[in-house]
Amino acid sequence: MQEIFDTYVENSFGEEKQATFKFKQFELNYKKYFPRNKEAKVLDIGIGRGEMLSCYENWGYKNYLGVDISPSTVKFCKSIGLNCECVRDSGQYLKDNQNIFELITLIDVLEHIPREFVVSFLKDVKNALKDDGVFIIQVPNLQAPDGQLHMYNDVTHMMGYIEHSLQQVLITAGFTKFHFQGFEEIIGSSWKVPIRKILRSIYWKIVRFNRKVNGNINPEILNPVFSVIVKK
Repeated sequence: MQEIFDTYVENSFGEEKQATFKFKQFELNYKKYFPRNKEAKVLDIGIGRGEMLSCYENWGYKNYLGVDISPSTVKFCKSIGLNCECVRDSGQYLKDNQNIFELITLIDVLEHIPREFVVSFLKDVKNALKDDGVFIIQVPNLQAPDGQLHMYNDVTHMMGYIEHSLQQVLITAGFTKFHFQGFEEIIGSSWKVPIRKILRSIYWKIVRFNRKVNGNINPEILNPVFSVIVKK
């Protein structure tokens, strides 16, 4: 897979520019969990095109850093002035920087980690966090209708998660304080926004009804992407 990561921006995103709509999405979904202290050390693992790093910078965090195993993503993010570095092994980087970060974000990254390494990687994250530090994970939601579209959109995805399976690995890694939430992708002030949310709500009720009739697992969060907010 490293062969793909070496040119990840070029082969995965279609264009070499940030998806700026994510700035408002991240602000809506995650900014409230960030430390008040703007001097806090914050880390983004798996930076992609740097949208989360840009949020760090735009929100005033002075001691932010992004790390990635992809030379392509690091080169792109550095070209737009973001603070990041290429690492050979993200887990080893965390081992070398224990009890340092007040917040770590892992946006659309955990699904890239092979099953046998997930728990050890999460343990490394836990050790790199300060006491009461916050850890934000975002992954495709395979309990959502059509969740496979997000999961299999990228050939480098190795694992898929629903709430229960993600809870399993978090508890095994030693985390006990966390909560799940759907990632709200519908943003803006257009008149279309409330209509889309109403139609989505109706659709989700139909999905839940069908699952109930079939005696299937019927979890609450049906957003295509979901996240878990973890506190050390």
